[in-house]
Amino acid sequence: MNNLYKKLIGLALLIVFATTLSACGSYNGYYYDLVGAFETENQVWFWTKNVVRTDGKYNELVEKLNEELTSLDNKFNIQDRGDGIVTDLMKVNNNAGIAPVVVDKEVIDVIKLAIEVGLETKVEGTVLYDITIAPLWNLWDFPGKSYLPLLQTSDIPSEEDIANYLPLVDYKKIVINEEDSTVFLSEANMGIDLGSIVKGYAADKLKAIMLDYNIEKAIIDIGRNILLIGSAMDKSGNDVPFTVTPVTPYVSIYHPRYDELETFAQIKVQDQTIVTSGSYEKYIKDEDGNEYHHILDPRTGYPFTNNVVSLTVITDESIKGDAYSTALFSVGIEKGMEIVKSKEGLETVWVIRNNDKYEVYISEGLDGNFKLNPTVEEIGFVYKGVYKWEH
Repeated sequence: MNNLYKKLIGLALLIVFATTLSACGSYNGYYYDLVGAFETENQVWFWTKNVVRTDGKYNELVEKLNEELTSLDNKFNIQDRGDGIVTDLMKVNNNAGIAPVVVDKEVIDVIKLAIEVGLETKVEGTVLYDITIAPLWNLWDFPGKSYLPLLQTSDIPSEEDIANYLPLVDYKKIVINEEDSTVFLSEANMGIDLGSIVKGYAADKLKAIMLDYNIEKAIIDIGRNILLIGSAMDKSGNDVPFTVTPVTPYVSIYHPRYDELETFAQIKVQDQTIVTSGSYEKYIKDEDGNEYHHILDPRTGYPFTNNVVSLTVITDESIKGDAYSTALFSVGIEKGMEIVKSKEGLETVWVIRNNDKYEVYISEGLDGNFKLNPTVEEIGFVYKGVYKWEH
């Protein structure tokens, strides 16, 4: 288990198993292994009676998983890595205001779903989950300026620069021609960023491959998107749910009581996806101690100020879990819970800042399947139960 914990420490979730795992081995007739051929942000654990390392099918499976990730990266990545690869989405962004670009059908499908989810976040005429936020997000430079404890503070963009970039955020300026398989951004300097949804899409694609190989139990971790296939096992080999433990916001490895406080709750989950968005995951701290998290409000160009600290989504499809984790965070808990209530199979855990307290709310479907770590009460966490509207 230690190898897996080392990987997941600092991520949005930890997964607890009833069995103690090394990197690979066998248990109650199942063979389990950690596929380690991916980039550092991606891992797959699996248990199976059908595919083992000595079997030719194993190498075939690993190759297919890696090929799928590479293929998706070559379509959706928008960060220049100096490798000369210009992806479909890069071409779309590079040709903003110039010409439509032929893209793979997958790119159009993911864009359409992101827009569909975004429309559910409309507030007073503005869609708050808008995938054309890319130019503003790049202006803030969260990857380059993200705060790490005991290290650096950074400047934030000027009000003038933010005001200049705001008009570029408008999903309505995305022109899709499905017949020609093209995408066009109608204004120069616009950009699409699908980072809030494509990791979930990748996890779903890997799941489909693993099911084709009769993989019975697995944990797919694509850049913090956790997708579970089947269930875990207890020490007797019986099927039991996985125990998911969300990471406690702002409790880093530098905390003197990190071992006691690193997670704030336990939830039993099987055959579902778990995705978390949080203001504590990536933020800039200025010299005055002000924090600016990475989820930006298209109305202002600044981070949302709705007091949401953490939002964990549990659902069936990882692409939807990924999208809704950001979309619901954007609208806040009141409207967010209205959306959750209207969706079958969508559950959430919220951490809301209220002065010096962190209030924890759950959606109705998690009632009876949520256990707060009592130790976090000492640092201001208060479990409020199922969210109820005040009006």
